[in-house]
Amino acid sequence: MSVSRMPMVSIFLPLAIILVSFLSLVVWSRHSDRFPLRTVEIRSSLHRVQETEIQASVLPFFDKGFFWLNVQAVQACLKRIPWVQTADIRRVWPDRLLVSVQEKTAQAKWGEKGVLSTEGVIFYPKVETIPEKLPQFDGPTSEALLMQQHYFALLEQLGAIGLTIESLNLSLNGALKIVLDNGISIILGKNAMNERMARFVLAYKASLKAQSQRIAYVDLRYTNGFAIGWKVAGVQ
Repeated sequence: MSVSRMPMVSIFLPLAIILVSFLSLVVWSRHSDRFPLRTVEIRSSLHRVQETEIQASVLPFFDKGFFWLNVQAVQACLKRIPWVQTADIRRVWPDRLLVSVQEKTAQAKWGEKGVLSTEGVIFYPKVETIPEKLPQFDGPTSEALLMQQHYFALLEQLGAIGLTIESLNLSLNGALKIVLDNGISIILGKNAMNERMARFVLAYKASLKAQSQRIAYVDLRYTNGFAIGWKVAGVQ
Protein backbone atom coordinates (compact mmCIF):
# COMPACT_ATOMS: atom_id res chain seq x y z
CA MET A 1 0.00 0.00 0.00
CA SER A 2 1.47 3.37 -0.97
CA VAL A 3 1.12 6.66 1.00
CA SER A 4 1.22 9.93 -0.90
CA ARG A 5 3.35 12.66 0.70
CA MET A 6 2.75 16.39 0.28
CA PRO A 7 5.89 18.00 -1.08
CA MET A 8 7.81 19.89 1.64
CA VAL A 9 7.94 22.98 -0.54
CA SER A 10 4.15 23.27 -0.45
CA ILE A 11 4.30 23.49 3.37
CA PHE A 12 7.16 25.93 3.79
CA LEU A 13 6.32 28.30 0.95
CA PRO A 14 3.22 29.82 2.66
CA LEU A 15 5.14 30.11 5.94
CA ALA A 16 7.98 31.88 4.18
CA ILE A 17 5.55 34.28 2.54
CA ILE A 18 3.94 35.07 5.92
CA LEU A 19 7.35 35.60 7.55
CA VAL A 20 8.59 37.89 4.79
CA SER A 21 5.35 39.85 4.88
CA PHE A 22 5.62 40.26 8.64
CA LEU A 23 9.24 41.45 8.46
CA SER A 24 8.35 43.86 5.70
CA LEU A 25 5.55 45.26 7.85
CA VAL A 26 7.95 45.67 10.77
CA VAL A 27 10.48 47.53 8.62
CA TRP A 28 7.73 49.67 7.11
CA SER A 29 6.31 50.57 10.52
CA ARG A 30 9.68 51.78 11.76
CA HIS A 31 9.33 54.93 9.70
CA SER A 32 7.91 57.54 12.09
CA ASP A 33 6.17 59.39 9.28
CA ARG A 34 3.89 56.38 8.79
CA PHE A 35 2.71 56.24 12.43
CA PRO A 36 3.77 59.60 13.86
CA LEU A 37 3.21 60.79 17.40
CA ARG A 38 1.56 64.21 17.37
CA THR A 39 0.31 65.04 20.86
CA VAL A 40 1.59 64.97 24.44
CA GLU A 41 -1.24 64.97 26.97
CA ILE A 42 -0.24 65.60 30.59
CA ARG A 43 -2.59 63.87 33.03
CA SER A 44 -1.26 65.37 36.27
CA SER A 45 -1.91 68.38 38.45
CA LEU A 46 1.48 70.09 38.46
CA HIS A 47 2.73 72.35 41.24
CA ARG A 48 6.52 72.37 40.93
CA VAL A 49 7.17 70.76 37.54
CA GLN A 50 6.60 72.95 34.50
CA GLU A 51 4.75 71.60 31.45
CA THR A 52 7.58 72.94 29.32
CA GLU A 53 10.02 70.70 31.19
CA ILE A 54 7.91 67.65 30.39
CA GLN A 55 7.55 68.66 26.74
CA ALA A 56 11.30 69.20 26.43
CA SER A 57 11.98 65.75 27.91
CA VAL A 58 9.45 63.87 25.76
CA LEU A 59 9.57 65.51 22.32
CA PRO A 60 13.09 64.28 21.35
CA PHE A 61 11.69 60.71 21.41
CA PHE A 62 8.86 61.46 18.96
CA ASP A 63 11.00 60.67 15.91
CA LYS A 64 10.68 56.97 16.81
CA GLY A 65 6.97 57.01 15.98
CA PHE A 66 4.04 55.41 17.77
CA PHE A 67 5.18 51.78 17.78
CA TRP A 68 8.89 52.20 18.37
CA LEU A 69 8.90 54.80 21.11
CA ASN A 70 11.09 53.60 23.98
CA VAL A 71 8.76 54.06 26.95
CA GLN A 72 11.43 53.17 29.55
CA ALA A 73 13.84 55.73 28.08
CA VAL A 74 11.16 58.43 28.21
CA GLN A 75 10.39 57.59 31.85
CA ALA A 76 14.09 57.72 32.74
CA CYS A 77 14.40 61.11 31.05
CA LEU A 78 11.39 62.50 32.92
CA LYS A 79 12.74 61.27 36.26
CA ARG A 80 15.81 63.44 35.69
CA ILE A 81 13.58 66.48 36.21
CA PRO A 82 14.41 67.35 39.86
CA TRP A 83 10.84 67.51 41.18
CA VAL A 84 9.64 64.28 39.47
CA GLN A 85 9.24 61.28 41.79
CA THR A 86 7.65 58.83 39.33
CA ALA A 87 6.59 58.98 35.69
CA ASP A 88 4.05 56.88 33.79
CA ILE A 89 3.90 56.84 29.97
CA ARG A 90 1.05 55.41 27.88
CA ARG A 91 0.51 55.39 24.12
CA VAL A 92 -3.04 55.97 22.86
CA TRP A 93 -3.88 55.14 19.27
CA PRO A 94 -3.38 56.67 16.84
CA ASP A 95 -0.99 59.48 17.78
CA ARG A 96 -1.19 60.47 21.46
CA LEU A 97 1.20 60.04 24.36
CA LEU A 98 -0.26 60.28 27.85
CA VAL A 99 2.15 61.41 30.57
CA SER A 100 1.45 61.20 34.30
CA VAL A 101 4.01 62.32 36.85
CA GLN A 102 4.05 62.29 40.63
CA GLU A 103 5.99 65.14 42.16
CA LYS A 104 8.31 64.87 45.14
CA THR A 105 7.03 66.32 48.41
CA ALA A 106 9.48 68.69 50.10
CA GLN A 107 10.36 67.99 53.73
CA ALA A 108 13.02 70.63 54.30
CA LYS A 109 15.50 72.92 52.64
CA TRP A 110 18.92 71.31 52.49
CA GLY A 111 21.99 73.49 52.65
CA GLU A 112 21.98 76.55 50.42
CA LYS A 113 20.25 75.22 47.30
CA GLY A 114 18.96 71.72 48.01
CA VAL A 115 15.69 70.15 49.11
CA LEU A 116 15.12 67.03 51.20
CA SER A 117 12.05 65.07 50.12
CA THR A 118 9.73 63.17 52.44
CA GLU A 119 11.33 60.02 50.98
CA GLY A 120 14.71 61.11 52.36
CA VAL A 121 16.14 62.06 48.95
CA ILE A 122 18.22 65.22 48.51
CA PHE A 123 17.74 66.97 45.17
CA TYR A 124 18.55 70.34 43.64
CA PRO A 125 15.68 72.01 41.77
CA LYS A 126 15.54 75.57 40.50
CA VAL A 127 15.79 77.82 43.54
CA GLU A 128 12.63 79.72 42.64
CA THR A 129 10.58 76.50 42.84
CA ILE A 130 11.54 75.76 46.47
CA PRO A 131 8.71 76.52 48.93
CA GLU A 132 9.48 79.29 51.37
CA LYS A 133 8.01 77.85 54.57
CA LEU A 134 10.24 74.83 55.10
CA PRO A 135 12.58 74.00 57.98
CA GLN A 136 16.28 74.36 57.18
CA PHE A 137 18.47 71.24 57.43
CA ASP A 138 22.27 71.33 57.35
CA GLY A 139 24.48 68.30 57.78
CA PRO A 140 26.34 65.47 56.02
CA THR A 141 24.32 64.23 53.02
CA SER A 142 24.90 60.65 54.17
CA GLU A 143 22.91 61.39 57.34
CA ALA A 144 19.77 62.78 55.67
CA LEU A 145 17.52 59.95 56.88
CA LEU A 146 18.93 60.15 60.41
CA MET A 147 18.24 63.88 60.50
CA GLN A 148 14.68 63.23 59.36
CA GLN A 149 14.23 60.76 62.21
CA HIS A 150 15.58 63.28 64.74
CA TYR A 151 13.32 65.97 63.30
CA PHE A 152 10.09 63.99 63.69
CA ALA A 153 10.97 62.66 67.14
CA LEU A 154 11.85 66.10 68.48
CA LEU A 155 8.92 67.77 66.75
CA GLU A 156 6.52 65.40 68.48
CA GLN A 157 7.96 66.34 71.86
CA LEU A 158 7.86 70.06 71.10
CA GLY A 159 4.21 69.83 70.08
CA ALA A 160 3.34 69.50 73.78
CA ILE A 161 4.49 73.10 74.32
CA GLY A 162 3.26 74.51 71.02
CA LEU A 163 6.67 74.94 69.39
CA THR A 164 8.12 73.76 66.08
CA ILE A 165 11.61 73.47 64.58
CA GLU A 166 12.86 76.22 62.29
CA SER A 167 16.28 74.74 61.59
CA LEU A 168 18.22 71.59 62.38
CA ASN A 169 22.00 71.22 62.17
CA LEU A 170 23.98 68.00 62.50
CA SER A 171 27.74 68.43 62.77
CA LEU A 172 30.30 66.05 61.29
CA ASN A 173 30.85 64.49 64.72
CA GLY A 174 27.12 63.85 65.18
CA ALA A 175 26.23 66.73 67.49
CA LEU A 176 22.73 68.16 67.00
CA LYS A 177 21.57 71.73 67.33
CA ILE A 178 18.11 73.09 66.53
CA VAL A 179 16.50 76.52 66.39
CA LEU A 180 12.87 76.80 67.46
CA ASP A 181 10.27 78.96 65.79
CA ASN A 182 10.40 81.35 68.77
CA GLY A 183 14.11 81.96 68.08
CA ILE A 184 15.61 79.89 70.91
CA SER A 185 18.60 77.72 69.96
CA ILE A 186 18.70 74.28 71.59
CA ILE A 187 22.07 72.52 71.86
CA LEU A 188 21.40 68.79 72.17
CA GLY A 189 24.82 67.28 71.57
CA LYS A 190 25.33 63.68 70.46
CA ASN A 191 23.70 61.49 73.09
CA ALA A 192 20.30 60.92 74.74
CA MET A 193 18.67 63.59 72.58
CA ASN A 194 15.09 62.62 73.31
CA GLU A 195 15.73 62.51 77.06
CA ARG A 196 17.40 65.91 76.95
CA MET A 197 14.54 67.40 74.96
CA ALA A 198 12.04 65.94 77.45
CA ARG A 199 13.93 67.78 80.20
CA PHE A 200 13.65 71.04 78.25
CA VAL A 201 9.92 70.53 77.63
CA LEU A 202 9.27 70.11 81.36
CA ALA A 203 11.32 73.18 82.22
CA TYR A 204 9.65 75.23 79.51
CA LYS A 205 6.22 74.39 80.86
CA ALA A 206 7.28 75.15 84.43
CA SER A 207 9.16 78.42 84.05
CA LEU A 208 11.03 79.07 80.80
CA LYS A 209 8.02 80.00 78.69
CA ALA A 210 7.47 83.17 80.70
CA GLN A 211 11.06 84.21 79.98
CA SER A 212 11.33 82.89 76.42
CA GLN A 213 11.75 86.37 74.87
CA ARG A 214 14.97 86.81 76.87
CA ILE A 215 16.52 83.40 76.08
CA ALA A 216 19.15 83.15 73.33
CA TYR A 217 20.00 79.46 73.77
CA VAL A 218 19.59 76.46 76.05
CA ASP A 219 22.48 74.01 76.32
CA LEU A 220 21.17 70.56 77.29
CA ARG A 221 24.53 68.76 77.31
CA TYR A 222 24.49 68.29 81.06
CA THR A 223 23.71 65.18 83.04
CA ASN A 224 21.07 66.59 85.37
CA GLY A 225 20.35 70.10 84.15
CA PHE A 226 21.03 72.68 81.47
CA ALA A 227 22.62 76.06 80.89
CA ILE A 228 20.81 79.12 79.59
CA GLY A 229 22.35 81.87 77.48
CA TRP A 230 20.48 85.15 77.90
CA LYS A 231 20.08 87.78 75.23
CA VAL A 232 22.08 90.94 75.77
CA ALA A 233 19.79 93.93 76.30
CA GLY A 234 19.19 95.75 73.03
CA VAL A 235 20.73 92.90 70.96
CA GLN A 236 18.42 90.52 69.10
